[in-house]
Amino acid sequence: MKKIAIILSVFFVLCLGFKYSNFEFVPETYAQSTQAVAISTPIQGNSFDGAIICSSSGNIYVPCSREYDPNLFGVVTNSPGVSFENGVSGSFPVISNGDAFVVVSSANGVIKKGDYVTSSKTPGVGMLAKKSGYVIGISLADYTNTDPNVKGEILVSVGAKPAVLTKGAGNNLLQLILEGVSGAFESPLAALRYIVAGILVIVSVVFSLLYFGRIAKSGVEALGRNPLAARAIQLGILVNILMAIVIMVVGLGIAYIVLVI
Repeated sequence: MKKIAIILSVFFVLCLGFKYSNFEFVPETYAQSTQAVAISTPIQGNSFDGAIICSSSGNIYVPCSREYDPNLFGVVTNSPGVSFENGVSGSFPVISNGDAFVVVSSANGVIKKGDYVTSSKTPGVGMLAKKSGYVIGISLADYTNTDPNVKGEILVSVGAKPAVLTKGAGNNLLQLILEGVSGAFESPLAALRYIVAGILVIVSVVFSLLYFGRIAKSGVEALGRNPLAARAIQLGILVNILMAIVIMVVGLGIAYIVLVI
């Protein structure tokens, strides 16, 4: 009986080996897709999957080529969760909010999970944000390649916004001034409109204050000379104050019109 049991056991094992010898275990592979909603956007220039996109004048979108670009818009992704197409040639799916794979380099240092990612001088390529400024999002993975000439992809929580990193107030103020000056040279017409609007606001406020001060002084002197006419003098002062307020409001309104036209 023992011999028969041993023979049956060996036969059973051989049968199992023959049955499963043709099976091949293939590991599952996953595409680098995102769950974000992408909108088909016309892009000029050399665009690629994971490129950081910026808006430009005239409703034109191009790969970002300036560090901490304030015109950051979104990221090109060829495998979004949902995509809305517009049928326009030269358009690419771009997400503005959500998780997406972004092409980065270590031009500004290696990137750790939780670091801010911003645009760089290399068109479409992101880098580590080390100072306050506009960023494209927050890194959800590490990028440890130290070669600045090599590019790779990391998952980023996309959402363009200004980020304030811990730094001295003087350095932050200087940085804001420099960014404002550089933006003025890039868009001189828009900068001129802001300058004109600022001059109008300053002139209207200064003129109203000077006018009010002069009227207040003359009103007090008139009351001292002629107390019996106090009611008429007070009414005149009130009218002049209202005129000063009207002058200020008109100046602010003209400045607003200059900005919106």
